[in-house]
Amino acid sequence: MIERLAAVLRLVGIGFYIGGCIVLGVLLGVWLDGKFDTAPIFILVGLAVGLFLAFYGTYRMLLPTLRQDKNDKEG
Repeated sequence: MIERLAAVLRLVGIGFYIGGCIVLGVLLGVWLDGKFDTAPIFILVGLAVGLFLAFYGTYRMLLPTLRQDKNDKEG
């Protein structure tokens, strides 16, 4: 029961991490575009950086879980 709750909370945290990376990247891009009058260049760059960080961070957070699951199936 506690293990399932921990897994659910981990997944909810990952969801917030993904959303936060994307939103912060876009907001930073909007701010930079407003400051330098270069719309939509920095918005797109911010979105791309946010998506990359979301993907990479999610992979790094899930890697221990995936390794543990693989070891459980082998053993």
